[in-house]
Amino acid sequence: MKLLFSVSAIVLIITGCNSPDTVDSIIAQSPPTSQPNQVEKTAVPTPLTEIEPPTENEKSALIDKTITVFGIKVFALEGVTHRDLTLVANVLAQWIDNDEDGTPDNPAVLAEIVRQKSRMILGVTFDQIGPWHEHSQRMLKYVHAPTYGLDVTTINHNWYGLPLSEYSQGHYRTEGLLPPDAATEETFHLITDIGYANVYPSTFWHGEVGDNPSEALRSHIAKRGEGQKDASLLTVAMDNARGGYFKHMPNQYPDNAWYTRSDDCGYKCFVGEYIHWGMITLVGYNETREQGIRDQWQITNAHSLRNRDPALYGLLTNTEYNFPKTAPDGSYGNLSQ
Repeated sequence: MKLLFSVSAIVLIITGCNSPDTVDSIIAQSPPTSQPNQVEKTAVPTPLTEIEPPTENEKSALIDKTITVFGIKVFALEGVTHRDLTLVANVLAQWIDNDEDGTPDNPAVLAEIVRQKSRMILGVTFDQIGPWHEHSQRMLKYVHAPTYGLDVTTINHNWYGLPLSEYSQGHYRTEGLLPPDAATEETFHLITDIGYANVYPSTFWHGEVGDNPSEALRSHIAKRGEGQKDASLLTVAMDNARGGYFKHMPNQYPDNAWYTRSDDCGYKCFVGEYIHWGMITLVGYNETREQGIRDQWQITNAHSLRNRDPALYGLLTNTEYNFPKTAPDGSYGNLSQ
């Protein structure tokens, strides 16, 4: 359910003539260091602020309200409730600081996300978010910063034991826990697409270069060249889960595939969805959702993930990367919604 206006779509919409045209030109802008994963030590940002009114610059971009999570701005357009903005912020905070001790579980990943000025935009339906990306985002500072959209009508409040919002899509009222949850998904995409892919490119790179790649990613590309196939350990694992390398979605997946997404959103998107499926399976979200997910993902619990997809299981449980171990419940630091 990845919203189309994530990093790759933003590039298509707002990249100007001064932006780099090729991977080579991006790499040439800044030579890699000998230690590409080294992160400068900085003060840890405040985990979670109160909801705040927009600045004058943000008002010009039609932002209605904001909240900041570990230095990451989460914007809301008109119509998004305070409750849902707070819920998304809490989920993002719990992905970043899963043990809720006030510090990020992986400081290098957070530092990279903040370095790129990454942010989120919440809107009521894609029809509100899409035009915002096209017409209003250019009014903000850091026009080319990764800006991930989240349609609040696709938040599954059932996952958090909360009443639905008045704008929630109807199937959440009838299907309970089966439908996906945008709050959990889109926040996690931001963390892996921008943070992990740039800090650990040989392990988690998705095969596309944004406007502001890390020195580690520049170095990785300089060594291996362009191309999505075998871009990282993650893409190798995903291709195995799909039954082979497919630049575009195949008409039919091989019988031995267990990751069988049925709509083509592009290779990078498939990679992001794949690691997201692995994570929500690992933390227990899928244990009662077999009926709702089997057309895309055929693993429902951590034990099955370890047995059927040991490569992905190994990446997500490797202590070097410090991925979350428990599912966000939407209440960071015991804050109530």
